[in-house]
This record gives sequence, structure tokens and C-alpha cells, in this order.
Amino acid sequence: MAEYKTRQKELLLQYLASQRDRPLSVEEIFDGVSDLSDAPGKSTVYRLINRLCDEGEVKRFEEGKRFYYQLAGGEACHHHLHLKCTNCGRLLHMDHEQSEKLIEAIYGEQGFTVSEIETTLFGECGECRRKNTAG
Repeated sequence: MAEYKTRQKELLLQYLASQRDRPLSVEEIFDGVSDLSDAPGKSTVYRLINRLCDEGEVKRFEEGKRFYYQLAGGEACHHHLHLKCTNCGRLLHMDHEQSEKLIEAIYGEQGFTVSEIETTLFGECGECRRKNTAG
């Protein structure tokens, strides 16, 4: 039985990886995996997505009264900051060196220590900015 649950988690991670650049609701995730063999049920998707968030493999975002989820990148994701576009919802991984420079600048200016584990900066990505200025 543990192998079956592991397979379901693997299917969920594969689906999230195929949708890496966009946030998904649990309903969208469930719809995306429901046609696969060994697909997890909706309650299993909820349970697995919460476990993946706890493990740091998936990031959870609240928009209004809904939660959205996006593959974070696992343990390596803890060592840099993230950029979240408020228009299209893309999650971008900031380069480690850039993250360190920004964190050091904040510490130097404010004496404030930034936690890289839960830090996401919100704004507008280059693609959305180009679309907004072109139209």
C-alpha cells in the first residue's frame, strides 16, 4: 500500500513539474491528474499537496479566498529568493548569488535577517510588463 501512495505522490510531482510556471488550485491539479492510471482521489490530492508544502517541495499562495500551489524545487529552493508575478502568477527562482546580495544589502542597511525559506517577492514579471507597455 505504501508503494501505491508513493506512486500517487510521484504522479502529482510529475504533473506539477509539467506546469512549473503557473500556480494551480487543488481542483486544477486534480483535473490534471484524474485521467492518469493510478490517479489519486481528490482527498488524496489535498493530503499530498499539504505534505509537499510541509516538505518544501511545493509553495502555497493565497489569492483572495483561494489557495494556489506551484512546484518550488525541493531543498535547493530554500537557498534563494522567489519572485511571484501578481499578473500571470508565474513563480521565478532568483539566482542564488543575486539572492545573497539582496539579503546582505537588507542586513547591512537595516540589520534585518531575511529567511530564505519563506521569502517570495511579489511584483510584475518582464513578460507581463512588456505586454502592459505594448498595449
